[in-house]
Amino acid sequence: MNMRDVVKKLAVAVALATSLSACASITLAPVGAFEVGGGASVQLDRAWNDVSGVWTDRPKKVRLLSLDGPLLNRLYLTEGLIDGDVMVRSPRRESRTPVYASSMSVNEQVEFVAQSLALLGYERVETSGLRPVEVSGVRGARFDVVAQTSGGLQVKGIGQVVRAGEKLYVALYVAPAEHYFDASKGSAEQAMTTLTF
Repeated sequence: MNMRDVVKKLAVAVALATSLSACASITLAPVGAFEVGGGASVQLDRAWNDVSGVWTDRPKKVRLLSLDGPLLNRLYLTEGLIDGDVMVRSPRRESRTPVYASSMSVNEQVEFVAQSLALLGYERVETSGLRPVEVSGVRGARFDVVAQTSGGLQVKGIGQVVRAGEKLYVALYVAPAEHYFDASKGSAEQAMTTLTF
């Protein structure tokens, strides 16, 4: 057995061990109230999977839900972000991590979400269709997102930003444009609309 074969087998073993440990970190988010954290919660109209535990280097104020697996649909939910908080962390030191500031305008909040999505590996992230939304009696904004993966897969999304006091609550649903986006869009919007804090 040469060194290349040994390295391949070792890589397979590490990948298998990693995937098995990741499976243990996925929990069910059943129908009903789902606690995001910091007093924030949403109402789920169907069971999702809380895959926050498989997201390495996840900021503690962000939860990640999925119906069919994180490659097929993702619903990011934040508890109240305050000055200096992030939605994602840059995997590279030379990349700048988008940071929330309570002085941000609505357009800057949307840009903060778009930049965070780009840092997650999505390319050509564009936002459009900014529109008002009321959540828990507080006025916020909802917007549409289009992007693509590094492999060229087209994705669509819906984002929501609601600032209550100095805290920003972000909800972001992203899925492949073909089939998965439309299949879960209603359930994701249900969670966004029922956010309480």
